[in-house]
Amino acid sequence: MGIRMSGLNSGLDTETIVNELMKAKRIKQTKIENKKLKLEWKKEKWDALNTKIYGFYKDSLGKMRMQGTYKTKSTTSSDTSKLTATATSATTEGTYRVKINSLASAQYVTGATLNQTTDGKKVSTKTKLTELADASGNATFTEGTQITIKGSKGTSTLLIEEGTTVNDFLSKCSKAGVNASFDTTQQRFFLSSEKSGLGNEFQISSAALSTSQLDAIHDFRDAVGYEYLSATDKSAVDAIMDKMQTGAMASPMPDATREKLEAYIEKASKNGVKSYYKKKLTDDYKSRFFEDADATIVSAAGRQALIDSGKTAEQVDGMSATARAKAMNALITKKVNNDLASPTYAGDTGLIAQGINNGINPVAEPGAPSFLTTSMNDRKANMTALAETFHDSVDSSTLTDNSAQLAGMGIGQVTGAEVAAGAAGANGMVVTAASDAEIEFNGATMTSSTSTITINGLTLNLLSETAPGSEVTVSVAKDTTGVYDSIKDFLSEYNAVLKEMNTAYNAASAKGYQMLTDEQKEAMTDSQVDKWESKIKDSLLRRDDTLSSVISSFRTKMTGVSITASDGKRYSLANLGITTSTDYKEGGLLHIKGDEDDGVFSDEENKLEKMLQENPDIVMEVITGVTKGLYEELQKKMQRTNMSSALTFYNDKEMNTQLSAYKKEIAKWETKLAAMENRYYKQFTAMEKAMASMNSQQNSLSGMMGR
Repeated sequence: MGIRMSGLNSGLDTETIVNELMKAKRIKQTKIENKKLKLEWKKEKWDALNTKIYGFYKDSLGKMRMQGTYKTKSTTSSDTSKLTATATSATTEGTYRVKINSLASAQYVTGATLNQTTDGKKVSTKTKLTELADASGNATFTEGTQITIKGSKGTSTLLIEEGTTVNDFLSKCSKAGVNASFDTTQQRFFLSSEKSGLGNEFQISSAALSTSQLDAIHDFRDAVGYEYLSATDKSAVDAIMDKMQTGAMASPMPDATREKLEAYIEKASKNGVKSYYKKKLTDDYKSRFFEDADATIVSAAGRQALIDSGKTAEQVDGMSATARAKAMNALITKKVNNDLASPTYAGDTGLIAQGINNGINPVAEPGAPSFLTTSMNDRKANMTALAETFHDSVDSSTLTDNSAQLAGMGIGQVTGAEVAAGAAGANGMVVTAASDAEIEFNGATMTSSTSTITINGLTLNLLSETAPGSEVTVSVAKDTTGVYDSIKDFLSEYNAVLKEMNTAYNAASAKGYQMLTDEQKEAMTDSQVDKWESKIKDSLLRRDDTLSSVISSFRTKMTGVSITASDGKRYSLANLGITTSTDYKEGGLLHIKGDEDDGVFSDEENKLEKMLQENPDIVMEVITGVTKGLYEELQKKMQRTNMSSALTFYNDKEMNTQLSAYKKEIAKWETKLAAMENRYYKQFTAMEKAMASMNSQQNSLSGMMGR
């Protein structure tokens, strides 16, 4: 900002004059700022109210629509260290005698500490199973061995091949329903059933496959195109093979299974043919553009190819050997992709399409894998034939036990039976057998796979076995007080939210209360300013259409709805003694007739309490039905729209858009008014300069005339 001359020659108070001129010009900007501030206040008020309505919807209302809220039976255990209990309204009242003979337990296997691998390293999840060693450092697993895991999710098999790792074993355990981990610090395997109970125990065994059995596996994999499938698809094929091998799938193969495998053949064909031609093209380019097999030295033809691609000879020759090889590989990749997209390879009649459907011509392409040289129909027919061979030759009953190899994993054959530390043939592992919970309930023996048993609506949570000859008594009695209190608390929260909405909607008008200017605020005390602005804030939701809609939902869904109960009769809240008062000013607040804390109906009969004692299920059905209706209605009102966000009852998006528009308009006015103010000052400055020049001339004339 330049130096402003303020009345040095004219004697005018330039700054005051400009400020007064600008006051009039700022009126429009001030109006926009007031609109913005008022909208911000309204949004803040809606934000606070939205939080309360949503909190009521999520917590109190959400709870009351659930039947579990209305349990009208209480339970008492004589020894809560042994068991706790809960009851439903269907549980017969009385006292029950319970002896706890055993708790449910999962099966656990703790492996022995492993030896170092055959090359003297510690075992990790990446260690190959063929590298696991015995105490002498000799490998224990050989390729062609199969590990079988039978768990709660079925049977999973693992064929040990050259690259099979510890992690592969853990993954197979998981698929069979067995929790499995390898502790690299302890160098031990830890296995357990996913759930407790005898029905969830697991078994692990190992078998040595014969040459014909291995051939059957590999031939079937080749027929499916296993090597060309993704890891996910391989896993799916493995699962089918497991079922075929363990007798879980009949022979001949079901049509649905055959169709699945044929779909995998189609995937493998597409992947395989594309991979074949991509590799062939890549190898061809590398043989021409590199001098060595390791693709590190670019040939003369490769150098020219780089130049032809857009680089100068100087650029190519200036590269290091590593950089030139990297650039060459990138160019080859680009050329290969372009070739694969050309009509020769792509399209309905290209080499890729022909290879997928008809097979790659073995004469023209002598290096093509045998899987890809037959037609799609032949591949599928070949798979079906080899599936039967696999099914018959690798049936689990034909496998030769070879569980001694499991010693490399620090475990022996796992049958589900208990194995103590140091047991013969266990290779140092310890097994805790799975068990069911067993109780004597009023003399009758009952079992469960978990330590939670439900009997006729009474749920027993078993914590510890009882001593021989002792028992725990569980008493079940009516408990309407808890349900009554839950309903009362819910209605109290409902009334609090509805009352706040009514207050905001019916607020007194703020007509005559305009937004205060800065000068007006300076002339008032802070208390006076707060009272003035509070009057405006309180009226912001007065007669608000959105708020009116929410209030209407509260009232109509709670008092204007009747429910058909299980006895065939229709009930509303009024039939339960829950009603509004005759005072319209309350705006639909609900009262429990006969409740001691109700100031309007405390002297009347408490119908709700009576119905809870006589027919609690009807009370549950009516209130869950009514509250579910309000819950669903509020859920609809909170759906995301162009004007409102999800979980919001008001047009927050619309308000934010308007606030943004106000901010932009205010910014424009600030720029415009700043330019206007500068123009005024420039005009006054020009006037001062002119007057200064005139005064100077006058003084000169006076001097010349001798004055």
